Amino acid sequence: MTLNRLVIFFADPERPPEVLETVDGEILRYDVMDDHEAATWAPARTLLIVPGADVAARWLDLPAASDAQARSAAGFMLEDALAGPASEHHIAVGPPGDGRRLVVVVDHARLRSWMDRAAALGVSPDIVTPDHLSLPESLDGQPLGVRFGGLLAVRGHELALSGEPELLGAVLGDRSPAAANPLEAAALLARGALTPAVNLLQGDFARGGGRTPGGAWKRAAILASLLIVSPLVIGLAQLARNTASAAALERQADKRAVAMAPAARNQKAPARFVLGQIEQRRAANRFLDTASAFFQVVQASGAVRMDTLVYGADGALRTTVSYLNYSDLDGLKTAAREAGLDLTDDATVTEGGKISSDLIIRKAP
Repeated sequence: MTLNRLVIFFADPERPPEVLETVDGEILRYDVMDDHEAATWAPARTLLIVPGADVAARWLDLPAASDAQARSAAGFMLEDALAGPASEHHIAVGPPGDGRRLVVVVDHARLRSWMDRAAALGVSPDIVTPDHLSLPESLDGQPLGVRFGGLLAVRGHELALSGEPELLGAVLGDRSPAAANPLEAAALLARGALTPAVNLLQGDFARGGGRTPGGAWKRAAILASLLIVSPLVIGLAQLARNTASAAALERQADKRAVAMAPAARNQKAPARFVLGQIEQRRAANRFLDTASAFFQVVQASGAVRMDTLVYGADGALRTTVSYLNYSDLDGLKTAAREAGLDLTDDATVTEGGKISSDLIIRKAP
């Protein structure tokens, strides 16, 4: 039997950490942590649970490659969605599976501050994971919710986020779960501790050091970028395992780039040409920015509920919203214009006193 000890940090820095101890999912202790108690602890597998509101979770189609190469590929895919230089963000990946792979992003300095705080308490975690991913997926497929202080952590299939309950209600609509009671919450944490979805202690934060040498890291980044261009490049995962010289890898990358994009054939550096094409595609893909702006508009309206949100191949978002009065939609459009969004009516249906409209959302020109 393994003793699991969860040390829970809250978003409110004034709130003391809590400790949950479990064995095989059975709860032994759940209490507020004393500043000096870690020195008296028995050996255990220690999990540090950090505020999920500061950790973004995504599920991406990544190549079947090493964790370092997967992190590099994820960094390129998410570059447009990250605020600030890539060096300011820490990326970790979940274990590979049959479908899309979990990727989490957190501010490098924020993760360092959590680790420093844990060290000051005498805690040396084996695993660090955000609160929303410390929860297990539900057995019936419905999202689960657990309160961590004033915030709600939600976990579902390819869904993990934390925030104020009202905001999550606006984002998730009918999918927003009720918060579990304290006993249920402790049981969920105990179950989730058995198989955490991700460990943030990767790369620079890996125990004992885990970053690949500089040259290998650079080569992995170049090859990972090429993975975005076409599903035909799964074979690049084999190239990423090649231990030949950097020059040989560059030649291989150029050949692969030409195979994927014949227009690169006459370029002096085909791989770099293809990377340039990737950047152009990214510039046209502003899904996350647009979605975030629209979420805020809906939340601020108070009278409009978002039922669905779909990203179209043409770069526009399509959503279905419901409301009670036509003036509610007029107010939403006004607020959207002020937020730099252009809303276009596609269809409107009135049924049972409720009005539903299909809208097309684009960034205003």
